[in-house]
Amino acid sequence: MKIASLYDNLPIFLQNIAVSSYGLKIARREYGKGLWNLLKEFETIQWYSDTELGEYQSEKLKSLIEHSYDSVPYYRTKMDERHLKPEDIARTHDLYKLPILTKEDIRNNLNDLISRNTKASRLISGHTSGTTGSPLHFYYDNDICRIKTALEWRQKRWAGINPGDRIAFFLGRMIVPTAQRKPPFWRLNWFLNHLFFSSFHLSPATADSYIDKLIDFDPKAVEGYPSTMYLIAKLLLSRNRPLKLKAVFTSSETLLPQQREAIETAFGCKLFDFYGLAERVAFSTECEGHCGHHVNSDFGILELLDSKGNAVPLGKLGKMVSTGLHNYAMPLIRYQTNDLTSLNPEFCKCGRKFPLMSDVTTKAEDIITTRDGRFISPSILTHPFKPMKGIQESQIIQEELDHITIKLVKISASEEIDTTRLIFELQKRLGEDMSISIQFVDKIPRTDSGKLRWVISKIPLEIN
Repeated sequence: MKIASLYDNLPIFLQNIAVSSYGLKIARREYGKGLWNLLKEFETIQWYSDTELGEYQSEKLKSLIEHSYDSVPYYRTKMDERHLKPEDIARTHDLYKLPILTKEDIRNNLNDLISRNTKASRLISGHTSGTTGSPLHFYYDNDICRIKTALEWRQKRWAGINPGDRIAFFLGRMIVPTAQRKPPFWRLNWFLNHLFFSSFHLSPATADSYIDKLIDFDPKAVEGYPSTMYLIAKLLLSRNRPLKLKAVFTSSETLLPQQREAIETAFGCKLFDFYGLAERVAFSTECEGHCGHHVNSDFGILELLDSKGNAVPLGKLGKMVSTGLHNYAMPLIRYQTNDLTSLNPEFCKCGRKFPLMSDVTTKAEDIITTRDGRFISPSILTHPFKPMKGIQESQIIQEELDHITIKLVKISASEEIDTTRLIFELQKRLGEDMSISIQFVDKIPRTDSGKLRWVISKIPLEIN
């Protein structure tokens, strides 16, 4: 909180330096010669045959299992309980011998899931968004960061975008103080040539300043949440100021057909969607063929299971169970989420043999509108919930412009929830004039299809 307050009070040019300094830290950790070597390796793997990809997965899995048995107490215990040795899980089709790993398993066994061969100084702390419940904490190391970055650039190169190209981002970072009412609503990362726009100040009143800066920056690509990019696209079109870029990248939310159409029209290029888990066990990317999402088989192993734990046929919806192949600091083997998808029995016309995955079914959410006309994407509102502990489920409901209600379900009645911190972090994003009520409830109702809508807004979305 103190660091954020210090940043908010800095002059804008120093905030740009702070953002660039963070960019330098990321560049040192994930870029350089090591990135190019990895990118070259993975760009070769992408053209493997399906047989070669299977062999690659099995080799990586074999190494991971041996490492996990030798240095991760949780897996040593689970394998010993089943009288298994590493050689019993030599190929991907042997994975069924191991139990499913749930979020609750991770919470209850966090320390025992960390490799004893990884120094504490090399551990990087991560967490999920915690939108439907308490956020999940886990660890990884620099190696998996570099690999993930290489795979992200592999997709960007499918779209003709390379490291060093100018890219504008519309994500959830708090890079502009909420109280700021005049441009610039953006900060520059000089080291990576990236411009970060605030997603918290976007409104019809500020739209022209955003558009003017986009044109001035002249990026080759933009990246953001689908809901935010859709709002930008609608504003561009309503002002008859379409842009001509090389690519748009979206992630973190379900991409709707009408969103894709508007975004591609407004930016004069194709959209490349991607899906990834913060836990770094699964990654799927849309290529230039636009036939669906390629499951990056060189990043993780994906199983789709029914409610009884059996594999579902191709084309059938199943629950995602993923095994990351590269995080040796804290291996997650057969990790299950609530996300649902299916695999296409056919390959993409691009010629890559990565399986094609359908859109992931997670949750449907709304946009929060503030009294001063700003539009706040639900993905942005996940961040205040990430540090929260003791929450089983949560939901945001907006019935008035200046008021939202947060419903929280505790894991147990005795849990102490820091609601003051939660309200503070939400008001940083929504504005101090947004009244926030906290309700502790026993359960949160589902939709007719049994899903939890995390954000519900009853305020009509008016884009002028």
